[in-house]
Amino acid sequence: MTDDSAQGPESEIWERHEKLFLDRLDACLACDDFTECGAFRHTPDKFIRSRARIYQGEKLDRVMINRYSLRRGRAGLVIFAYPRPQYAIPSFLLHVGGHPPDKTLLTLDLAPCSPEMDLSAFASVAQTHRRAMDLPESGLEWLASVTSPYLMHCAFKRIEPERFYGALEAVIETWRDAYIAPAERDDDAAVVQARRDSLLELKKVVFRNDPAFPVFTRAFGRSMSDVLAEAAFGGDPALSIAEATEPPPAPGSWANKKLGVGWHADAQDRVHEAPAFLRPMIRRIIEKEAAKAGAAMVSMDLVLKCEKKYRGNMEL
Repeated sequence: MTDDSAQGPESEIWERHEKLFLDRLDACLACDDFTECGAFRHTPDKFIRSRARIYQGEKLDRVMINRYSLRRGRAGLVIFAYPRPQYAIPSFLLHVGGHPPDKTLLTLDLAPCSPEMDLSAFASVAQTHRRAMDLPESGLEWLASVTSPYLMHCAFKRIEPERFYGALEAVIETWRDAYIAPAERDDDAAVVQARRDSLLELKKVVFRNDPAFPVFTRAFGRSMSDVLAEAAFGGDPALSIAEATEPPPAPGSWANKKLGVGWHADAQDRVHEAPAFLRPMIRRIIEKEAAKAGAAMVSMDLVLKCEKKYRGNMEL
């Protein structure tokens, strides 16, 4: 088992949120029966860790609670909870991290498992707490196809801790009371398969755009990173990590003819490790830097320099 005390003082924040989730869902989960996996790398200049616990319940196929650290001062809590496909229950998605409370990174949603799912109960709660936390009305484009229209999010914004705690509590209780508790088992093969397809697409989109896994791969190696990914995206249906991982671009296939800039293969591969939704922005930044420097080809050295220069805007 990993050592939570090594995570730093912010671990108390995540522990409080994790405890809230488990306490409110005590009747829905086997909270004293879980599987844990984790990895920890600590060097003079690195502090990377991931600790995932997996729970199940009668109606919930997989509940993954992960506390992570990508570097000192950049940590967070992720909860992905998926229903068994025999039940019409939305998936619970939470990612809270950054540097709370002043620079909080937040995504919180109940993602429907079918287009016709009634989300009015969640809509009311989301609208109330979005206003209370002064969150933007716009959604996340890269998640829009698999999440609800009421997703709450912000990028490095100040959120008062008690207001977020109240919002999290309200969403958890709404998920429990309006969706989990009344859900009845439906074994219609076509309905169940449609829900499986929806859940699988949700897992695929989140996996391909999650910024943590490239960091974990570099820190712990591909095998350990895949174990952590399976913890988040396994179950029924299980996402095949190998199949969901997009192949790297063909050598020399990236080129900006307008700027007269090409790419070395290793530089392409490095940028390809970034979340899918960030890659176009990262490519544009690096190609402009190459053109500014008069370089005809983007090298690995230039990519690494850009990582350091733009670390606040591009997480490679």
